[in-house]
Amino acid sequence: ADLTFRIKSLSEAEKSRFERAVVNKKTGQVNIDARRRLIITMLVDDKGEPLLTLADMEALGELDGAVIAALFDACSDFAGFGDNEIEELEKNCETIADAVSPTS
Repeated sequence: ADLTFRIKSLSEAEKSRFERAVVNKKTGQVNIDARRRLIITMLVDDKGEPLLTLADMEALGELDGAVIAALFDACSDFAGFGDNEIEELEKNCETIADAVSPTS
């Protein structure tokens, strides 16, 4: 069955806050929940009120991966993230973290 969701647009300030929220300042790594966090930030009801809160993070992790991937792709595209921009952010952060990690 086809499901329909309403996605809100993000202002530049909201997009920047999202990007800051998903990158760990100490390690430079992207939080593993970045995809779910974007979905929580952007899904709204027909009145524009948020459907989810950060308290729903764990429950989203238990949903069908294909559904979450489709929602994330729709949110990412609508927010103006380029193709694989979040994945690139993750990759760049991992590279930075590797470069600054102390060696044993």
